[in-house]
Amino acid sequence: MTFTPAQHEAIVEHAAALGLSADAYIHRTAVDRALAWKREQDAFHAIAQRRGCTVEELIQRGVLTDSSSNRQ
Repeated sequence: MTFTPAQHEAIVEHAAALGLSADAYIHRTAVDRALAWKREQDAFHAIAQRRGCTVEELIQRGVLTDSSSNRQ
């Protein structure tokens, strides 16, 4: 994995502030983000299932509801 010098510096600094190596920091951050994404996906699936639709339909309905509520 390649980072720009500025990205690498920020990672190393933040990792050090947390008492971690850069590798441990990258690993922990990747895992945290992946697990958060998985929880979000599971929640969308559960909501869609309760409403008797697919996740795609749930999202489309949300977009339609959101955009129609902005009309004046």
